[in-house]
Amino acid sequence: MLCKRALFLAFSVLSFFVIVACAPDNPERASSPDGGGNDAVNTYIIGDEQGDWGYPSPFTAYPRGPGYIRMSYLFDNLVWKDADGFVGALAEEWEFDKEELSYTFTLREGVKWHDGTSFSADDVVFTYRYLQEQPFPWQDLDMIDQVEKLDSHRVKIYLEEPYAPFLNNLAGVVPILPEHIWEEVNNPDEFNEPEAVIGTGPFILEEYRRDQGSYRYQANQDYYLGEPKVERLMMVKVSDPQMALQQGEVNYVRVAPEATSALEEEGFQVLEGRHDWCLKLMTNHREAPFDEQDFRQALAYALDLDELVERALRGHGLPGSPGLISPDSRWHCDELPDYSYDPGRAQEKLKELGYTLEDGTVRDQHGEVLSLEVLVRADYAREGEIVGEQLQQLGLEVNVRSAESSVVDQRVREWDFDLVVSGHGGVGGDPDGTRRFMTGEASPHNNARLDHQELREEFTRQTRALDQEEREEAVCRIQHIHAEELPAYPLHHPTWYYGHDGEVDWFFTRDGLGSGIPMPLNYLAFIE
Repeated sequence: MLCKRALFLAFSVLSFFVIVACAPDNPERASSPDGGGNDAVNTYIIGDEQGDWGYPSPFTAYPRGPGYIRMSYLFDNLVWKDADGFVGALAEEWEFDKEELSYTFTLREGVKWHDGTSFSADDVVFTYRYLQEQPFPWQDLDMIDQVEKLDSHRVKIYLEEPYAPFLNNLAGVVPILPEHIWEEVNNPDEFNEPEAVIGTGPFILEEYRRDQGSYRYQANQDYYLGEPKVERLMMVKVSDPQMALQQGEVNYVRVAPEATSALEEEGFQVLEGRHDWCLKLMTNHREAPFDEQDFRQALAYALDLDELVERALRGHGLPGSPGLISPDSRWHCDELPDYSYDPGRAQEKLKELGYTLEDGTVRDQHGEVLSLEVLVRADYAREGEIVGEQLQQLGLEVNVRSAESSVVDQRVREWDFDLVVSGHGGVGGDPDGTRRFMTGEASPHNNARLDHQELREEFTRQTRALDQEEREEAVCRIQHIHAEELPAYPLHHPTWYYGHDGEVDWFFTRDGLGSGIPMPLNYLAFIE
């Protein structure tokens, strides 16, 4: 049972919400989790230090993991994943035809949109065609040739060419939209009406408050996989995660490593995550001196990643892998270039490029002090300080500036930076997901955007390789190219810990949520 303090917080927060989304006509039910009946609503509260991740529609949710998760509670995909792999969502069965390069999906019957309209194959066909015209921030659909309705509950999706990660990166990522709402929407990035969050998912958005970073969901009692275990789900901003959990203000929150022992002693459960998130040092390789591969490698040799992990993470993490993919991923390539801390090697590379070292200061060919700015996401200020210190020890003049993630992301999009310390998840899931962090413009706020012909060819090869061994070979080569070019140097893969009160049995999804989000907030935990 939820503690009284959590229930008190729930009702206190609810009184301050602003209604911005449709909710069912029926009032909230007064029942306890076990059905015994009382005057309390069964509410589950998830705490988050940032709070706001955008209005949770497919196009306005902030394009990072927490934004996608908030949207996923409202919208279903054709398939989803649990702890072991793919499971049915809106599609209960699917079949791949290798000759036709097509997937046939058999859809569930009796599914309703949150507004009561019946779901059908028309919605699936509409969604995939719509997202081919309107860029979807989480995945492009260029590999799809056509989408065909076979009957009211069967659709066939034809591919332009073999695409090995189709289930993971498309069928398991693309949220299905209601045609009767979105068919007239020409500017989805600006569509933030209540109808924009009507899906088929296990929860219905009741209220969203941007200024407080607060979300309130009501259980979809008619959900086709079964009614959620809680009547109400809230996501709220907290300033002190550990205290919020200990005082019963939240049921779940990510906690600092040093808090885990105390929480376990008090009876809380703690989950230790994999290393599917990566903090990296991004370079503006369009501009000198970062356009020189040897200069980027010199910076890597100047950084002591073991010290970084020990000082910034207190040992709770792994040094970054230069190939970007997480060291404990089943796709990680072991034989990569080694950039172990070697300031002497770093100085040699700088000298080869024409720089000089005078009185411990690096100067360029004109005798000017080499000065760099390191822009850092505020939540990783400590790492930024350490990176700045280590680069200064090399003899560089370094100005470290901290800013909120939205500011950092915007400057990265505009190439308005020298070096940036920022990061993302998705480095432990399907390896094709790393494409969006290495090449192209799909995720320009955290994308190295490396224009490299062989890299693009290897990405194409690994997506077309239906043979596992061939695909692994291509993925290994991709990591080698990234490690050699170093448009971004992975710094560390942190170990994250999540504390909760045991009311919900959280688990980690195989290869991450969606395209690889390394968080245990799978909505199936509320269903199964």
